[in-house]
Amino acid sequence: MTLPTFQEGQVALYEGPGRPLRHIHTSWGPPEKGEVLVRIMQCAVCRSDVHTLEGRRQVATPTVLGHEIIGRVVSMHPSMPIEDLQGNAIRPGDRVTWAIYAHCGHCFFCDHDLPQKCLHLFKYGHQPVHADGSGSSGGMADYITLKPGTPILRLPASIPDNAATPLNCAMSTAAALLREAGKPWVNQASIMVIGGGYAGLSAVALARDQGAKNIVVVEANPAFHERCIAFGADAVVERPQEAMACIDSQTKENNRGFDLVLELAGSSRAASMALESVRTGGKMMLAGTVFTSPPIELDPEAMVKRCLSIQGVHNYHPADLVTATRFMESSGSTLPWASMFGHVGSFKDIQKILEWAAHNPGQRAFARMDS
Repeated sequence: MTLPTFQEGQVALYEGPGRPLRHIHTSWGPPEKGEVLVRIMQCAVCRSDVHTLEGRRQVATPTVLGHEIIGRVVSMHPSMPIEDLQGNAIRPGDRVTWAIYAHCGHCFFCDHDLPQKCLHLFKYGHQPVHADGSGSSGGMADYITLKPGTPILRLPASIPDNAATPLNCAMSTAAALLREAGKPWVNQASIMVIGGGYAGLSAVALARDQGAKNIVVVEANPAFHERCIAFGADAVVERPQEAMACIDSQTKENNRGFDLVLELAGSSRAASMALESVRTGGKMMLAGTVFTSPPIELDPEAMVKRCLSIQGVHNYHPADLVTATRFMESSGSTLPWASMFGHVGSFKDIQKILEWAAHNPGQRAFARMDS
């Protein structure tokens, strides 16, 4: 394989809240051992990117944002063949996605099957870069160099670009929630999902596919209620207090609450609501709050007497990316994924795309690098 010397392109440099992103020219060298050089096709704007831009989420600057990314492989180092998560050889031209992180594979957490919490974790779209844009590892750029230890997955041709781009964040997080909850907590269960955004509706669709009996979504925006039903919810309410009336009659008579509550709204208030809504002996899963938020009250006596389980999920396991991709491949024609897609624009207009995303929660905006 002949390696290129350098690839020339641009990055959109983020230098702090309230400051517009700045396009600067930079270059990417040939991949070293274990690395993969990828030409970025498309990057989606995740809500966490919006929170960073608004100053609610702190990152080291300057940096290149964007972690929901797809691209085509340009080259790899010839000394080391690269396989994806399903054992497929990665070759130039392959359209790929990858986990939002690279891990070392040999630290305590990697050895205990928590690679997403690796002691040497490298997160795409979160790391500082040089002032000249070199060292870029975010999606708001023309190229990206994937580090050794990055879980990569070759994308099926049947998954369109817009559906493929958020797989490695929102949908993989939803897959992780249900995997960590475990099948006994999903199959034939009454489930409350707090948040009807991309991750929330991914969780609804996956839970329905895994046999959930009754799914109620709490979504404050009535404009999204019809969409929640289309993804498999039995009912949608604006406030958790209304959700109890949606459980079947036996549950309501016993005032039992929900077997499983998934918090994907990203607020302390949502976490408190989740705690109030879960039944005795039930389970509460938290995944939405990924920035500094006010603490919630937790009564130890109530925890003990209600026999509650509370678990947080963050970053997800590589297997969850496979689950998410397979589900998208199988459900692409049966679920209205396109209703989740909003503005698509050119990378050169990234500031307009970010402004659209900030004012339109509940839909993904996309920057196309080749438009």
